[in-house]
Amino acid sequence: MPDLEIRQYKSSDFESAIQVYEHLCSFYRLPFNLEKSRKFFSSMIYFQQYHTLVALDKKTKNIVGLLFSELETEATQETCGCIKHIYVEEKYRKSGVMTALINKSINYFKEIKADMVSIHLRNENLPYLNYYLQKFGLSPIATIVAKSLK
Repeated sequence: MPDLEIRQYKSSDFESAIQVYEHLCSFYRLPFNLEKSRKFFSSMIYFQQYHTLVALDKKTKNIVGLLFSELETEATQETCGCIKHIYVEEKYRKSGVMTALINKSINYFKEIKADMVSIHLRNENLPYLNYYLQKFGLSPIATIVAKSLK
């Protein structure tokens, strides 16, 4: 695994994080809007429910991975640390970066005493479902279907 620092996103990561987020959007074929992305990344500093991690290559000082998560309260009043998006730059895939990001996020949600943690998988990542189940001790609990309204 490359020499990484896995840490909470901070305001000095702003420009680099937006570039990596643009790669995430391209990878998942999601629309990217620079102005909305700027507002989104600005808001992450101020709202406590967001927990965003960066994987920083210590040698190049570049952000090579992002993890977006959020603390949500379920209808049952249980708190869930929901990992919404994970992205690792292509050059760094299959080197442990994703696992390090997920483990750091799970540990954070344990520290704040969340009742559970979930990872939202896009269809592109369903072939890796068994990996997530085995590596992180997760169990499938829901299937979400969606329709674009645009």
